[in-house]
Amino acid sequence: MSTEVMEVITAAKHLTPAEQREVLARLWPLVAGGSGREVWMSVRFSGAARVIAYAPEQEVYVEALGDLLRHGALARLENEADGTYEVYGPDRTYYVTMTPAREFAALLSSWTPNQPPREANL
Repeated sequence: MSTEVMEVITAAKHLTPAEQREVLARLWPLVAGGSGREVWMSVRFSGAARVIAYAPEQEVYVEALGDLLRHGALARLENEADGTYEVYGPDRTYYVTMTPAREFAALLSSWTPNQPPREANL
């Protein structure tokens, strides 16, 4: 790992959760390429992306998730068989069913960095 990356990681301890997520989202694609298995990935959808919500209470977050996916985000593959991911935004984590190749995401749940869920019930 380069000295610059290590300096940023050390400095990240002093950043807010939103700032830490922004740093990770920008740095991760630089180091994830050589890992082989893509558990973590950078995703960026085009303007043709389709984003929906499975639950009415999550509909208020659909526009923000769509904007995030169009501008680029860090995502972690939660379950390969189900296609579920955690997508990390600057102020909210989105739990989605997603097919990046088809530019489709369905929002299951979401939470703020300071109040993560104890469990996700689907």
